[in-house]
Amino acid sequence: MDSNNIISSLGGGSGINTSSLVEGLIAAERIPKESQYDAKQEKLDLQLSSYGVMASAMSTLNESAAALGSSETFNTKNVSYTETTVLTPTAVDADALAGEYEVEVTALAKSHSLSSASYSDTGGQVGKGVLTFKFGAWDAGYTAFTLDGDKATQAITIDDSNNSLTGLRDAINDADFGVQASIVQEGSGYKLQVIGPSGASNELEITVVEDGSAGGEAGDVDATGLSLLAFNTAGSQLTANQAGADAALNVNGMAVTRESNKIDDVIQGLDFTLNKASVGEIVAFTITDDTVAAEQAVRDFVTAYNDFFNTMKDLTTATDAAEEGSTDGGLSSDPTARSIMQQVQSTLRQSVTGLSGNYTALSTVGVMTTLEGELEINEGRFTQAFTDDFDAVTDLFSPSTSSTDSRVEVAQYKSTTKAGSFPVVITTSPTKGSINGGTITATEFDPVAEDFTAGAATGLDTSGGGYTFKLAVDGTTSGTITLSDTYTTTEALRAELESLINTDTTLSGVGAKVDVGYDATNDRFTFTSRSWGSSAVVDVTEVGANMASLGITVANGTHGVDVAGTIDGETGFGSGNILLPPLGSDLAGMSLKIAPDVTSATVTYSRGFAGELSNLIDSFLADQGLIDQREDRINSQLEDVSQDRTELEDRMPRRTLALQAQFIAMERILASLGESEGLLDGLVNRLPFTYNSG
Repeated sequence: MDSNNIISSLGGGSGINTSSLVEGLIAAERIPKESQYDAKQEKLDLQLSSYGVMASAMSTLNESAAALGSSETFNTKNVSYTETTVLTPTAVDADALAGEYEVEVTALAKSHSLSSASYSDTGGQVGKGVLTFKFGAWDAGYTAFTLDGDKATQAITIDDSNNSLTGLRDAINDADFGVQASIVQEGSGYKLQVIGPSGASNELEITVVEDGSAGGEAGDVDATGLSLLAFNTAGSQLTANQAGADAALNVNGMAVTRESNKIDDVIQGLDFTLNKASVGEIVAFTITDDTVAAEQAVRDFVTAYNDFFNTMKDLTTATDAAEEGSTDGGLSSDPTARSIMQQVQSTLRQSVTGLSGNYTALSTVGVMTTLEGELEINEGRFTQAFTDDFDAVTDLFSPSTSSTDSRVEVAQYKSTTKAGSFPVVITTSPTKGSINGGTITATEFDPVAEDFTAGAATGLDTSGGGYTFKLAVDGTTSGTITLSDTYTTTEALRAELESLINTDTTLSGVGAKVDVGYDATNDRFTFTSRSWGSSAVVDVTEVGANMASLGITVANGTHGVDVAGTIDGETGFGSGNILLPPLGSDLAGMSLKIAPDVTSATVTYSRGFAGELSNLIDSFLADQGLIDQREDRINSQLEDVSQDRTELEDRMPRRTLALQAQFIAMERILASLGESEGLLDGLVNRLPFTYNSG
């Protein structure tokens, strides 16, 4: 029932269309509010869209900055060389040193090659037991073998599962320790060929321990079992077809030898393969910095920045009317947008923290800011900078570190690490854990000659047993380590001890290794962990009966010491030979590698221009960064507008009812007045002396 009906039902009526009047009043109250909310929402939606455009443009600029700051961008190298068949360049790395090099190849590396006697077929039994392969160097007559203690010993077990020539070949190859085995048919028979890695110190010694079922013992040249594959000083049944040899070459007149024909550490960053020896033939290499890629990266950045600048200009410049869907001028009154742009422009102008010299800012290499605010390149200054000091230009754009003492090295850093120069003071040098053996008392030992031929011309024979021990290295205890060969020199025994310890599966499984030394002054062996700091220690936990004669007894070693010192005046945290800044420091993320005996240095870290700009952009784009915070505020304001709309919608029906009630009250008053008029008229007519027109 509408308001007119309500009024009519009350018996009154003023003749006024109260329904239309109420609707008009409600509209007059609603429309301005809705227009206000629409305008506010439109502005906020435009700002939100504009921040999305800004974030996208900023991400694109950040990608360009990341490419500019990449080490590969400024470390690309070109290499040219004399046309030759002597060698083949295979790779030039970013860290290659620019310069000119002359290489002469005088000898190729060769592999030690051994072959067995002939077998009638490949499936027949070869015997069971264990073959042990060791790497080292033989003398010219294969009468003495010098073990290379840095290379692991490999044991191959032959049992019922692989007791054949084919099974033996596969067992060697499957062990994957650098030795290749193959079966070669010769006439009606088959021979096993064993080839070691190339190099003079990669020649093979093979010892055999039979399991007894096939007869024969290790080194027994008359054996018919697995010992037919022995190759050692006690007896060899294999034929040496080729000795191992190192590659030999002269680099800028300096003689160099390498185990392999694949050379990757003679000219820094340049890899090449030797094809043949050619005495007197010189191959010339020229390595140069490839500045083209770096220059293009800078040009690409300038283009990317100008695109970003123009996008920001469109967003922040007021316009009279923008096309539908456009964000032009969407942030013209937004202080946060202006602040962001000002900070970016400031980074373009300022010098990069941590740099010194001629090239410390974009303008110094000819990247200039125009009056309009875009970037442009001064070609003359730009070319000169890249030509005069490419390393300094590289440091301008990319992260760099330096130290006044090479014994203090910046090992790691993060993009968020504070840039600058920082004094480092070392109060405690790092040390490694170690243990010293006692004086060697074996009757075979000759301290003057430093060998084991005084009591036995053949040397110290440990095959009789009792030469076993266990070590705990950095808290991990080895398995039982057994000496079983004959040793003529302290160097041979030292190398064997080091090899057996470092190839123990328990120790190598956790990366625990030692350096074994011989102290000629005190006639003793020393054992030093390769780890630094308080967790590094070497203990002898168990020994066989004869180890005391070698000065090795159960004993605890000395723990290493952690480095201690300050970085930028703050006490650092030392772990081994690594010094870290304190927790919460601005230098968080930096770690310094400290060598022994250094007392002080100054380290410098620069993020480079690209790192500085990326850090700034990352801070804007991060969760709860400036853009995120501003978008949160805009969304909050949009929610307020939505709430205002809801409240308006809730209020209008109540307002309508209130107006209707007021008009109903008015009609009642008017109706009451109408009744009063009739009563008054009758009363007047009845009054005396009142004229009656009727």
